[in-house]
Amino acid sequence: MDTLLTNLEQIAAQQNLISNAIAGAKLWVSSEDFSIDNSITDKFKFEFHSHKLCFKHEYIEVSYIETNLTILLEEEEVGYYYWHTLFDGEVIDDMLVITDNELKYS
Repeated sequence: MDTLLTNLEQIAAQQNLISNAIAGAKLWVSSEDFSIDNSITDKFKFEFHSHKLCFKHEYIEVSYIETNLTILLEEEEVGYYYWHTLFDGEVIDDMLVITDNELKYS
């Protein structure tokens, strides 16, 4: 088990999963399609929360690593971001969710 964890940690470091996930989240919130004004999203902070290994999934046929970020606005948690990548760093999916209803519907 230790070898598996060491290998996963090396993959995460080699693929720069945290910094790439942060870049992906920033790209998402700066897009024209995102419904919250950039004057607000420019203040978002993205903090690493966790890495998870998914080796079996209902409709995704490959194993992947999920990098989870917490989204903060003025030190308050307002959402989360998931970044799914293959072991070679190829992105297969991502998802950003704003959980703060006041912010979401402002």
